[in-house]
Formats: sequence, structure tokens, C-alpha cells
Amino acid sequence: MKPRIIWLDDDINKASLLPTVALFKRRFEIIECENIDVFYNKSVALEWDAAIIDVVNEKAENADVFPALQYIATKFHDKLWFVFSGQEQITKKENDVKKALSGKAYERSYVSKTIYVKDEDEENLIKDISTAVSNKRKWQIESEYERVLSIAERRLADKNCRKDLLDILCAAAGIERLDSHLYYTRIRIILEWMFRAARNVGLLHDRCFDRQDHINLTDASLFMAGKPTLHSGVMCKVSHFPHLIARNVRSILEITGGASHTTEVDTKDNPNLLAYWSTIDTPYLLFSLTYMLCDVLIWFDSYVSEHSDISANKANWKTLIMAGRMNMDREDRYYVGDCYIPNWKAKYCKVGDNIEVTDVEETDPKLELPYPLTAKYIKSVR
Repeated sequence: MKPRIIWLDDDINKASLLPTVALFKRRFEIIECENIDVFYNKSVALEWDAAIIDVVNEKAENADVFPALQYIATKFHDKLWFVFSGQEQITKKENDVKKALSGKAYERSYVSKTIYVKDEDEENLIKDISTAVSNKRKWQIESEYERVLSIAERRLADKNCRKDLLDILCAAAGIERLDSHLYYTRIRIILEWMFRAARNVGLLHDRCFDRQDHINLTDASLFMAGKPTLHSGVMCKVSHFPHLIARNVRSILEITGGASHTTEVDTKDNPNLLAYWSTIDTPYLLFSLTYMLCDVLIWFDSYVSEHSDISANKANWKTLIMAGRMNMDREDRYYVGDCYIPNWKAKYCKVGDNIEVTDVEETDPKLELPYPLTAKYIKSVR
């Protein structure tokens, strides 16, 4: 991942500077700004790691350079910036610009020269930028977690996901502070956007979403784990989630459920985060869940790459039958469609009656039954 450099120079697109720009582009991702207004806009709208500022309009009382320097020194005081000029009256002679840059207001420990000279200091400037950026801890975190951050950016439609994930990873590394209570919800939202991406390639059933496009995250996790959903009435014939990934997803959903109000959740088994924070008010649980989420996203990226055939994925969808005539199988077990009916419930009706299963639970795997669901409540349908 190349460092991102925002470069203010009125000659940035002129032929005279093209070889220099090309040299820098070998090492950096360049954000070009040919005037200060463009610089102001891009510096706020885009992510960048360091700035290169040309001393322009010297005859016009430094109309660009001083506002640009003051702007960075105040708004981006924690950012890296370098001055790069080709004007001899600036680089070779005593002048207000050189005097200002040598003053305490613009003191920078990471520069080897207050003004780098075009056609002389290119390699020196490239080296100093590379060293300064690599020493910035946030850049190191972005580089260390580049794989998962890239997945968040490429796979998830909400571009806040990458930023929120990076915020937590930086906090875990001790270089930023955050209100950890707020980020439990954001972890959950990142997982939600992963499920939405799964729907786009047919790995998640449309019925896990309601008419307002709200997702039932519990059902989404069950579906991708190859288990019957308890509200959506569908299941997947195969398990997309490996066992440990399924456990990680379930843990994230259960723990963060109390912190989220944006999606439908089952709350009966959710831990009480408020009670937890009242006794253990640390960010470590949040960090733990975030690392789980990183593994989930890395798995998801690989899995989607290997299972990109939407039609083939949807061929594994199954609609669960939860109504019809009650039957008895060869083992004398009562059932309706995909629902096992315990004997004590079946005594209220007889084989052949039309019934509807109104509430279900997953059938205990230890019973090794061919019915994925077990009826909790049934009613007769006349």
C-alpha cells in the first residue's frame, strides 16, 4: 500500500514537472492540486498521509504558500508536510518564506531541509517522506491490517465500515482513544453489511430481509451456517460458515445485540452490556470482538471469490414447510413438512388434520432427526 501524498503545485500538470511527478508516483499515490482551492477541498474530502507544498506566487506576496502552511499547521497539525520549490528567489536567497519556515511555528523534526529544491532534492524528499510516514503509527496500523481494511472497502457498500474498523484497530494499538461503548454497534453494523454483500451473490436468502430491507441478523447467521431460520422460514442446504466462523459470528451478534437498535434481534439471550460495563468498563471485549470480525471478513472475501456463481448459490436455498397435514413416519414420529411434532403436542390432533406450526426451535442435533425444526406451538387449520 503506497503512502498517499497530496501535492499543491501550480505546475503539477505542466510538461516541465511531469518527470518529477512520475518519479514520485513510483513510490506514492499522488493527489494532485493545481491551486489552493482544490487543495482545501481535497485535503478535507480525501485521506492522505503527507503533503507537498510548492512555494508559488512569490511576487504576489506568497498568496498561496502562507495560507496553505497556516491551514495545515492549524487544521492538520498532526499531519506530515514538506515544502518543495524550484524558485531561486525562495531557495537560494533570504526571504520571508524561508524565515517563516525556520521559525518555531513551523518546526518539524522529520524534515532534513526546511525547503527541498526541485531538480536537486527529489531523492532526499522521497526518502524523508517515506521515513516520516512509516514512522507514523497509524500508517503502520493501516499497513499491518491492509488485507482486512481492503476487504471492508471492496466488499462492503457502506464506506464508513473501513473507517470504523481502523478506528478500533488504532485504539487497540494505543495510538487513538475512542468511546468503546459506541463501537459495539458499529461492529454489528459492519457484520450487517457483510451479510448484505452475501445476499448480492446469493449466499444469503432474500427472506432474511423484510419489506423495508431490514435484516434479521439472527436468521442471517443461521442461514449461512446451514441451520433453519426461526423467523424467515428458509434454510440453506449447505453450511457456508465453517464451525469456528459460525461461532465467531454468533458471539458478535449475541454480545453486541444490546448495543444496537438498527436491526431486529433476539434479545432473550443477549448479555446485558450496561451491567457488564458497570463492573468491567474496559475496551478489551470490544477489541476481542474486532479481531474475531477481522477473521470473519477475511474468510468471507476468500469464500465469495470461490463461490461467485449466484445461480449455483441460490440452488442451495430451501423454503421450510411449516403447515399442512400431520403425518407419521416409519419411526412413529409425528411431523408436518419440515417440522417434528413431539408426541405430547400431537395428542391435540390426529394424523391427517390440517395444522400450522406457529413457533419453532431448531431440532436438537443429538436426536438425529430428518426434520430441521421442532414445533413449539401448533394450531388446527379448518
